[in-house]
Amino acid sequence: MQQYDRIGTLYAEMKETSAFCAADRYTLLSAVEAHGAGPEAGALDVACGHGDITRLLAARGTSPVVGVDISAEMVRLAREYEEREPLGIEYHVGDAAELPLLGRFGVATASYLFNYAPTRDALRVMFERVRANLAEDGVLLALVPNAGRFLDADHGAVDARLVERVEGGEAPLMRMEFLTDPPVPFAYYQWEPEEYERAAYAAGFTRVRQQPARTPPPCARWDAAFWAAYQRAPRSTLLACS
Repeated sequence: MQQYDRIGTLYAEMKETSAFCAADRYTLLSAVEAHGAGPEAGALDVACGHGDITRLLAARGTSPVVGVDISAEMVRLAREYEEREPLGIEYHVGDAAELPLLGRFGVATASYLFNYAPTRDALRVMFERVRANLAEDGVLLALVPNAGRFLDADHGAVDARLVERVEGGEAPLMRMEFLTDPPVPFAYYQWEPEEYERAAYAAGFTRVRQQPARTPPPCARWDAAFWAAYQRAPRSTLLACS
């Protein structure tokens, strides 16, 4: 995960301008609203990056809101946003696999966190540590990458390419790069959907649902035809674990 210490600013810029990130934000926030947790229930954003989702959670009036990321550089960027436009967000540098008890939150969000677990044991521990920070009726809403078909999709939301698929571990390592200028390298582990579910149940969640990505309303930049094409090969799936 230290890869984000090296690419922090470029990654943050990509997240603010990418279509798939707009879809991810819309998917997560729609799920938070559908869950019905009141603002006073609080929210924990794990793998918060530069805080794009974290700030949206705080903007809806949620309190407290806490963001955690393993990358010191991403947390530095998030804190800069907080200093410029204070929303009362608390940020921590930390590993999700060693997440301490930060509170009992009504909602936890995690964007592309669990795909960084190199083993099944590490995957289960990540789910366990997030669950320990949830209230009794809390929910984890997690975005996980789909199994690569979006990379070959014929639409303008393809903004990454596969450099190398490395076999040999419990899950293949996907060496990727974002198609920025210059390209931004990154890597993650490609777990199958049932592996995420198995790990969540092993961590003590009693209900795990997979939900397709949603797309925001059409706009001048991304019209209805664009989003229709995106839905045929979306970048991510939402896991709702309660």
